[in-house]
Amino acid sequence: MTLSPSLPPLLVSFVLTVLFCFVLGLELHAFRRASEEKDQGFGTTRTLTLSGILGFVLLALDPSGWLLIAGLFVLTALLLVNYKGHQAENPSLIPHLMALLAYVIGPVAQKEPLWFLMVFLVAILLILGKSPLIRRLSDSVPISESVTLATFLVMAGIILPFLPNTPIADIIPVTYTRVWIAVIMVSGVSYLSYLARTYLFPDRGILITGTLGGLYSSTVATVVLARIAKTRPSPQIATSIILASSMMYIRMALLVILIGPQEISRPLLLPYGILFLLSLAAAWATERLGKAKQHGEDSPAPSKVEGPVAHPLELRTAFLFAMAFLLFATLTRLIVDRFGAGGLHVLAVSTGVTDITPFVLSLLSGHFAASAGAIEGAIILAGGSNNLINGIYALAIARSRSIFPALVWLAVAFLFSLGYAIFLV
Repeated sequence: MTLSPSLPPLLVSFVLTVLFCFVLGLELHAFRRASEEKDQGFGTTRTLTLSGILGFVLLALDPSGWLLIAGLFVLTALLLVNYKGHQAENPSLIPHLMALLAYVIGPVAQKEPLWFLMVFLVAILLILGKSPLIRRLSDSVPISESVTLATFLVMAGIILPFLPNTPIADIIPVTYTRVWIAVIMVSGVSYLSYLARTYLFPDRGILITGTLGGLYSSTVATVVLARIAKTRPSPQIATSIILASSMMYIRMALLVILIGPQEISRPLLLPYGILFLLSLAAAWATERLGKAKQHGEDSPAPSKVEGPVAHPLELRTAFLFAMAFLLFATLTRLIVDRFGAGGLHVLAVSTGVTDITPFVLSLLSGHFAASAGAIEGAIILAGGSNNLINGIYALAIARSRSIFPALVWLAVAFLFSLGYAIFLV
């Protein structure tokens, strides 16, 4: 590690080791005082600093690392003896683990770049400093979430490596690997949205429902909001529906960047960005207009959205998405070969009645006899069509004039998408 050419690297590493171990000692002392531990004899600031110096010196004396490993065994044995002698008064292993972590700071400072040492230290400080938050989080997370995480790991770490990177069939212009990567990416984005809605915003208001729901599925979020508007109409619901459509653009832009080739994904960022900003402006205008009309009236929006959040990570759902992906890839291949760009755009509009994600990702993952401009236009057009259909769904379900401002904007966004697609042809 080098910070300045004028200073010996060994001196810099030693100073950083002493400094960081001292900081860890201070943080451990504060942690133990906050935990109201009576026995604070072991794990003082001096102990951790000396432990760090020991690890640093042993590696400096023997760069092969054998002295460092021997010292680690000796330190671990001493810590074990100390723990057994004081287990009755203080069963916590944190002070002893901190001594081991301080011991390896010296070797890390000598062998690894500065950014890794900083990340290493920050991670330890955050875990110690946020212990009450971590404890509350552990208490609130049900055991089913570990099963969910295991499901995602199976999808990403076990199924994916065994899939061949070869085309599925002549008529299906995508590979097995591309299909499952799309499944993993969509599931991952939806899972993050699920975690945010479940644990960060358990008491979901109208605007939060639209914003986070749009990251998961703008159609699902719109239907939920429309059902609320049917019994409790409020101008804020139209704002939330527009926010759901705006977050759909963010979600699709993220998937396009992760999945699509650069010659298609990069040009799509401009229209997605414009539609996102215009949607935010429309949501702000709708909210202001609703407050102006609601002035003096007593009809507030629901303060909380009831009902459980659907879980996005189920293997059955993943396989259904994969089947839809293959269906759209095959259908797109047949329509492009027979009708060209015009047929592709008609198909894009038609997909608006359902989830457009399989269609969009099949366009990005396959090889079709269509220009990049035609594919970009179809992707934008599919999003605009989906939002327009969502607005129609909302109006039909709610049967309330409070939805009308959202429908107007979604229709305008569709016309913008249609114009962009025509421009690219």
